[in-house]
Amino acid sequence: MRSLGFLLLVALGMYWYAEEYGLAVGYPPFLPMLYWKYTGEARYPIRVTGLMDAVKVKVGGELKEGRLWVALLREGRVVGEERFSGAFQRELRFPTAPGEYVIRFRLEDAKGFVRYDWVATKFAP
Repeated sequence: MRSLGFLLLVALGMYWYAEEYGLAVGYPPFLPMLYWKYTGEARYPIRVTGLMDAVKVKVGGELKEGRLWVALLREGRVVGEERFSGAFQRELRFPTAPGEYVIRFRLEDAKGFVRYDWVATKFAP
């Protein structure tokens, strides 16, 4: 009974924290992300090599509130960007040249879940 009370107290504490400051739980691309009133940004570096390359980003999920922006950056400049809200399931393809890139996921007041996956790949033009 004591451990049940402790778990209830921890759950209430997490709920309060999420309501006040926002919460993000998960580990992309391996686990889906759960957001509760979260505002923030995550950046993941990726290297592209070869000819006729692309960076392919899969995003799927449902945001009950807020928005998500997915952008591909090269040397700080935006190469491509998409915006999502509500329920979505998309595969984005950004044509690239060889070099270093950064994938940026930016969220604003997000409440819901999102699954991310990305890869640098060859494609036929």
